[in-house]
Amino acid sequence: MATVNPYLTFHGQCEEAFKFYESAFGATVPFWGRFGEMPPMEGM
Repeated sequence: MATVNPYLTFHGQCEEAFKFYESAFGATVPFWGRFGEMPPMEGM
């Protein structure tokens, strides 16, 4: 089975939006990766 790894951006309301998606679709967000927590890109 294929998997989907979406990359979505929201201006200041991402967590609120995803909590809504969890309740609306009965889903679970397996990983919360926030932009400020990501390591810098190599060469940057």
